[in-house]
Amino acid sequence: MAKIQRILLVLTLLVAYAAIADMAARAETMPGAARESLRQQLYRAANEANDPDVMYLTGLMFDRGEGVPQDYKEAFRWYVLAAAAGQPGAMNSLGLMYALGHGVSQDHSEAVKWWTRAAETGSIAALSNIATTYYTGLGVQQSYTEAAKWFQLAAGKGDANAMNTLGVMYAEGQGVARNRPNAVKLFEQSAYLGSSTAMINLGTLYAAGKGVKQDNALAYAWLNAALVFGVSAEEHDATVYTLGMTAARLGPNQLSRAKGLAHKIAATVVNRQAHTPERKSDQARLGSMI
Repeated sequence: MAKIQRILLVLTLLVAYAAIADMAARAETMPGAARESLRQQLYRAANEANDPDVMYLTGLMFDRGEGVPQDYKEAFRWYVLAAAAGQPGAMNSLGLMYALGHGVSQDHSEAVKWWTRAAETGSIAALSNIATTYYTGLGVQQSYTEAAKWFQLAAGKGDANAMNTLGVMYAEGQGVARNRPNAVKLFEQSAYLGSSTAMINLGTLYAAGKGVKQDNALAYAWLNAALVFGVSAEEHDATVYTLGMTAARLGPNQLSRAKGLAHKIAATVVNRQAHTPERKSDQARLGSMI
């Protein structure tokens, strides 16, 4: 009976990760012995499955503290096992652990090594992590040329944040020849995939007439859409201010048209998101650049 229960736990990990996390969370109200029993079941299930995906999911649970107490060292141990078996997400996560010093001594060269291995398997998150590292010079010699190369690869695989950052690089001439039309194209691709930062960048360009013909109605529409989809706290005040300045340049009829464009943009973004496969199969990247 115990073996059957462990097999069922493996299946749960594979096809209903959220369910096992919820079950484990409820177990936090149990006495200490019961909680330890649950953790032991988790260990046995993952070990007996000998499946890199199960090992990776186990690592994620400890990494995020979902269903079990957060434990970076345990997460690191499971990621190593999964990565050794060729699991791309685990390789990317190991890179993040080394970059952030979670569960292991911080080592940026090791981080890049694991991200490179993950990128060779097609990991989009790993591509962006490498690009971000070169873009910021975090633990490596800063190189916009290298960053542009890796962001291009990630953007080609559909990563919205990579498209946006690459657009910034074209707009500013960072690592590539300045090309504002290319920047606008990348911002549009990223924005229609739901990047509110790309929407802000588009609105700002249309408001200033940089790389595009000045169009206050479109500027208003993109800035308004960005606020609808949510912007970071750092971007919020500046976005609201620019939106207000743009609205002041529009007459009543133009403002009505701009609001209609904003609604149309939002509907298009939602529709495309509904019909676009989820491409972010790994853990979150280090972060976007803008």
